[in-house]
Amino acid sequence: MKTLFKIILLLSLFFYCTKKEYRYEIHGKIYIPTNGLSGLHDAVWYADSIDYSGDTLFYINSNGTRVNIRPPYKLIDHKKKK
Repeated sequence: MKTLFKIILLLSLFFYCTKKEYRYEIHGKIYIPTNGLSGLHDAVWYADSIDYSGDTLFYINSNGTRVNIRPPYKLIDHKKKK
């Protein structure tokens, strides 16, 4: 009985600890004011759904806030690869 419990526990941990796969991966730049010459820094966003407003890409966070990503950016759709 203890062996069965251990197997069930290990299997449940395995299934609950898998990595979340997002549909879109977006690579771009964000502005962070620093003491350096440029305030632009590389950034990566992950989202399951996106939309466009002109040339600006955006998605809605789970808390309802809107994230705007201005060009240039690189959009990778992970569902198209399969």
